[in-house]
Amino acid sequence: MANTNYAENWYYLAFSYFGKIGPGGMKKIEKAFGNPKNAFNLSPSELIKAGIPQKIADDFFSWRKTFSFDLAAHQLIRESIKFITWHEPNYPFLLQEISSPPYILYYKGNIESVPNKKRLAVVGSRKSSPYAEKIINDILPPVISSGIEIVSGLAIGVDSLAHKLTLKYSGKTIAVLGSGLSRDCLYPASNLNLADSIIDSNGLIISEFPPLTPPLSQNFPQRNRIISGLSQAVLIVEAAAKSGSLITARYALEQNRDVLSVPGNIYSNFSIGTNNLIKEGAKLIAASDDVLEIFNIQNQSNYQMSNQKLFHYFPKNNYEKQIIEAINYLNEKGETATADELIKIIKLDTATINSTLSILEINGAVSNNGFSFTLN
Repeated sequence: MANTNYAENWYYLAFSYFGKIGPGGMKKIEKAFGNPKNAFNLSPSELIKAGIPQKIADDFFSWRKTFSFDLAAHQLIRESIKFITWHEPNYPFLLQEISSPPYILYYKGNIESVPNKKRLAVVGSRKSSPYAEKIINDILPPVISSGIEIVSGLAIGVDSLAHKLTLKYSGKTIAVLGSGLSRDCLYPASNLNLADSIIDSNGLIISEFPPLTPPLSQNFPQRNRIISGLSQAVLIVEAAAKSGSLITARYALEQNRDVLSVPGNIYSNFSIGTNNLIKEGAKLIAASDDVLEIFNIQNQSNYQMSNQKLFHYFPKNNYEKQIIEAINYLNEKGETATADELIKIIKLDTATINSTLSILEINGAVSNNGFSFTLN
């Protein structure tokens, strides 16, 4: 039964825990009764009169007898989870604009709502390719440095790359989950440390699902409307012909958000979705300036200019990547990239560095100037 010690917003939480009344049903409840607190103890027949289907009204009547506000409160406190409802001032401003915003958000981190805050959603394949990693590393840093927040879904692959790069460049990132925020349910479990890093870096992880909700497959399309709803634009980096990222793109179109797509290899299955989006009218993204143009921001960063040398050759493995980055770092500082300096920076054994340098030289990625190396 209802505990009168709990404020009105806790009744949104109660209906959320019930799980069978979504935003549309909550709007009916508010229209008929003013708020969910007034509806909580009503009979099924009264709920039916408000437009709630009979089966759901009957189920709620039975479920209500088992629900404990105190137990829910203890659960939130134990997991350091907070919640906010759709009528509260800090509820995300952009999310209020969509047709079916969640009436409650559970969150950890900084949920401060800034009406004119610029946000870009970045989504893509869970089996991201080296191409996707290069795209993200080349395009996102100037976007992050411009103050645009990066929104994604914490999934492995492109989502994780986007979150991690945002943290690397001291930006704010928001992760929207398709599970509850309890550490036992947070999905994927392999990204628990990443979720902690996001929170510790003034970021935010959110979900519309109660804390102990498992990552059910039907939750993720529902989650995707929040990813796009929080953002002014959605960037799809890689997507197969049937991809969850395309669901996010569809929501973005419905919500009047800009859809941006990175073109890919026409022979790659991971590019079918992104290339089709471009054919259907999505903005082609080939550089960070293309993204910044959407937000009416001039690229003030010299990151792309300083890394143009990296665009002509993509490292085949982590050794090549480390050596190319180290040479570029030394060259940009005006220092000589000798083998000895590379050994100091990279901490790999001499044989590995020398053999990798030889391969890079054969492939035309670097030039050997007698005693030092430069990027081609």
